[in-house]
Amino acid sequence: MDNQNRKLKKISAFRRIFSIILFVILLPILLVFGLFWFSYKFDKKRKFLNSDKKGKFLIMKTDITKIDIMEGYEFEELLRAIFFYLGYKVDVTKKSRDYGADLILSDDNNSLIVVQAKRYNKSVGAKSVQEINAAKIHYKANEAWVVTNSNFTQAAEVLARETDVKLIDRDELIELFAEAKTKIGINEDIKEKENFGSTSFDGFGQGEFRI
Repeated sequence: MDNQNRKLKKISAFRRIFSIILFVILLPILLVFGLFWFSYKFDKKRKFLNSDKKGKFLIMKTDITKIDIMEGYEFEELLRAIFFYLGYKVDVTKKSRDYGADLILSDDNNSLIVVQAKRYNKSVGAKSVQEINAAKIHYKANEAWVVTNSNFTQAAEVLARETDVKLIDRDELIELFAEAKTKIGINEDIKEKENFGSTSFDGFGQGEFRI
C-alpha cells in the first residue's frame, strides 16, 4: 500500500513538474505569437485607414478633365479608390505578371471580377478585350471588365459581346465616379469650398487594399 502511495506521489510530482516545464516553454511562445498577431492587426488597420484617407482625397480633387491627363498608374489608383467606395474588395496585380488585369475585385458573394484600366486619348481596340478575357480565364474570374476614360472601337464592342466582357466607357465612368462621391458624402460644391492644395496625385502603393 505504501509503495502504491509512493508511486502515486511520484506520478503526481512528475505531472506537476511536466506542467511547469510545459508552461515555461509555451508561455514565451504564446506571448510572442500574441505580440505578432497584435502587431499584424494594428499594421493592417493603419494601412487601411491611410489608404482610406488617400482614396477620399484622390476622389475629392479629381474630375473627368483631370482623368484625361493622368498617367496610367494614376488612373489605376483612382479606379481602385472608386471601386473600394462602391463596396468591392480590391487587389492590385503585380505589374510584372498581371496577365492583362490591373485590378481584381470581389463582392460580398466572393465573385471575382478582373479589370483592365485604359487611360486613353483614343478609342480602345479589341486587343484590350482579348487581354482581359485571357485574364478572366487565368484568374478563374466570374466577370471581366475594361474601363476607359475614352470610348471603344466597333471591333472591341463586337468582341466584347462575343466573349461576355463588360465595357465601361467615358459616360459610364463618370456615373461610377459620381456614385463613389455620393457613397462618401461628397458633392461638387465641397471641392469649391475647400482648398486641398497641391494637384499632384498621391498613389496608394502596391499591395492589398481591403476591408
